[in-house]
Amino acid sequence: MLLKRLWTLNSSFVRHESASNLKSVALGFVDGLGETMRPLIALAALALAACSQGEAPPQAAAAGCAAEASTTWAAGDTRFSIAAQTAGADCAQASATLTIRGADGTVDWTESFPAAQVMTLAGARDAAAMRAALTDWIDPATIDMHTTGALPAWAANAETPMQGEFAFYPEEGIARAEYEALRGRDAPLYCFVQGMESAACLAYEDGRIEKIGVQTFPG
Repeated sequence: MLLKRLWTLNSSFVRHESASNLKSVALGFVDGLGETMRPLIALAALALAACSQGEAPPQAAAAGCAAEASTTWAAGDTRFSIAAQTAGADCAQASATLTIRGADGTVDWTESFPAAQVMTLAGARDAAAMRAALTDWIDPATIDMHTTGALPAWAANAETPMQGEFAFYPEEGIARAEYEALRGRDAPLYCFVQGMESAACLAYEDGRIEKIGVQTFPG
């Protein structure tokens, strides 16, 4: 209650008084308090004075959703850097971009998504939460499919490969024979969540990254 009383000191007074006057009034307010509470209230008083010096109000400071994260992907003997960043008026409207670069900095893959439509990112409400979500999003260990041999088999006469009850949808133009041959080569694979119920999978072969398809999962 004491902290609440201090922070709710006449709002008009707080808006118009100088920082030094605010500090004097607030510290005077705590002179009669006991020794136990006095240090805590004094810190609050100093913070109150700082807030009067033209700083943005809390709601303005929290606006925007600029966040970023980075990691590495060991694709066999080749190491890639993976970076993710978001931008937007707020996290609910933010766009998230994932970029994979080679050792020389060349962009080998990049794609953007509405953050609100990516399961890993959709719950983030501020930049700090989004940074943590981005870290999980791009971590190669998040999805336990690290080589093309881990892709689900494409049974003869089946419309698509199946991972249990959940379909894997190969990219347009990838036929069953090519897909099964890729599985047999056990090439490096990087998968990341790309929607609310799906993950994109990229394979690295012959010096290039290629999207193989999308694995669905329960939402």
